[in-house]
Amino acid sequence: MANEYKGEIKGKLGDKERTFRLTFESICNIEDLLKQSIMKTAQQLANNDFTFRSVVTILHEGLKGSGNKITFSTVGDMVSQGALVECAILSGQLLGTIFINQNEEETKTEEDSSPLEIAKTK
Repeated sequence: MANEYKGEIKGKLGDKERTFRLTFESICNIEDLLKQSIMKTAQQLANNDFTFRSVVTILHEGLKGSGNKITFSTVGDMVSQGALVECAILSGQLLGTIFINQNEEETKTEEDSSPLEIAKTK
């Protein structure tokens, strides 16, 4: 199960559902590897102006961020054997975790409470 408080999402890649998570390091790696800002990469995905390399890079970093030991070429093989557009959508959803607060206060239940609580002011 994906931990939404860590920014994890689940998605199908290859033959099974996998967990993806972007960390500070993985976001920096995406920027370094694609030689552009994470915002520009997200805009390109949203505009369907993405490259195969960008989709594979995002998914590879997301898998590494959730603790998977997987090579870039293995992820590339899985993307090339699957549907590129579906993988691009998954990449966009993964990038969305760093731009959107997915934990709206009114949808939380007591057992879903974040371990980090917002400080109350007087």
